[in-house]
Amino acid sequence: MGRSGAESQPEPVVEQGLAGGPSSIWLHVQPPTQRLLLVSDLGVATGQELTAKMTADLHRLGWCEEIAYHAGYDQYWKMPSQEAILRTPSLYEIPTPLLNRMKLETRLVKQGEPRGFWMHVRVRSEDELSEQH
Repeated sequence: MGRSGAESQPEPVVEQGLAGGPSSIWLHVQPPTQRLLLVSDLGVATGQELTAKMTADLHRLGWCEEIAYHAGYDQYWKMPSQEAILRTPSLYEIPTPLLNRMKLETRLVKQGEPRGFWMHVRVRSEDELSEQH
């Protein structure tokens, strides 16, 4: 019981990780900064920037199963090669299956629509990781 008018102590901020959350997530690589955003679906370019805990969980529990690259019609000639697109998860230290087992999508989009890379990542459970080792 505190005095009336006394300020209450703020609740400690607990940094949310990926463990125990959804079983799969979409990540968007922001074109200007190359930072990863947690987004709601493929083609969505606004979302939550990953925290340090989320990034650590992503490296440990993530498994990128699909990658997409959307380019504008005016930039189609700058589109990366298929191999370069498939190697994007490795730049962010996200484990992947063999490259020939990953799903790949490339699409040309109209002006004003989001562009760049999206990765569909399955969040593996601790049980699944312990079975693999």
